Amino acid sequence: MTLVLASETFLGIPVAAEARPGSVAIFGAVHGTAYGAQAAHENGISAPDAVRRAITAASVHIDHWDFDFDGPLLNDGALEVFDHGDVATKPDDNPGNRAAIEAVTRDIRAAGAVPILIGSDDSTAIPFMCGLGDVDALHILQIDAHIDWRDRIGDETLGYSSTMRRASELPFVRSMTQVGIRAVGSARAQEVEAAKGWGSRLVTVRQARANGMAEIATAIPRDGKLLIHIDVDALDPSICPGVNALSPGGLWLDEVTDLIASAMAGRTLAGFSIVEFQPKRDINDLTATVVGRLISHVLGHLARKK
Repeated sequence: MTLVLASETFLGIPVAAEARPGSVAIFGAVHGTAYGAQAAHENGISAPDAVRRAITAASVHIDHWDFDFDGPLLNDGALEVFDHGDVATKPDDNPGNRAAIEAVTRDIRAAGAVPILIGSDDSTAIPFMCGLGDVDALHILQIDAHIDWRDRIGDETLGYSSTMRRASELPFVRSMTQVGIRAVGSARAQEVEAAKGWGSRLVTVRQARANGMAEIATAIPRDGKLLIHIDVDALDPSICPGVNALSPGGLWLDEVTDLIASAMAGRTLAGFSIVEFQPKRDINDLTATVVGRLISHVLGHLARKK
């Protein structure tokens, strides 16, 4: 794997250069596919490092009682988790970035570990999903304010507006549940029609609250494996201000963690990705801490599956 180890790890967990069977492998990707001349890198701390720093500061003692899980987060060592650092990416190498992210994801899966991606923009999730190709049947739970079904923006088909469109073209992706949709994004009538025509289940914030998170999760098929993909603008900007597209009226933290818990119950997690956090727009590390806590919830549930 082509990775650059982090100087400060997620929750202070051990570093590792190679994934181990039965473990969870956390890694970051700072660059994905930029649109045209868009700046793919911003000065200052990267999204993965900002998350590592914030959640570690907020959870100094990982072995202490976690009241969300009625015990220590990792269940007294029941789950091995390693921080593998960041994929070696460049702001001006879109094809190289995609190839590297996909290769790292595939290597982690081949080693028998569960990959967790802390990405920059949503384009990093496209090669991450491609790297899950060893799964015969993949069911995607996307938690996002936007459906991301654009075929292209200009000449670019692999940017952050096209994530779920590209996912729908992967032969092993069998279903898609998209939760948290609201307000206005890049989607036009034809994108909504394309998503519904493919069979994607679009669930607005209002519908999610009316039906309940457990009911939404119940409808996700159980015949394959699960990918949970979160764009942090799914959450309300009052708790996640560090995003590209502010959209009031989003989901609350406990709603998202309830959805994660319900979706993971009785299912095998193939991978987890969380993207679209912009550190320079954050306030008091609030978004970074929420991102870290969402990852922690995934770890807590995996630790109890053991």
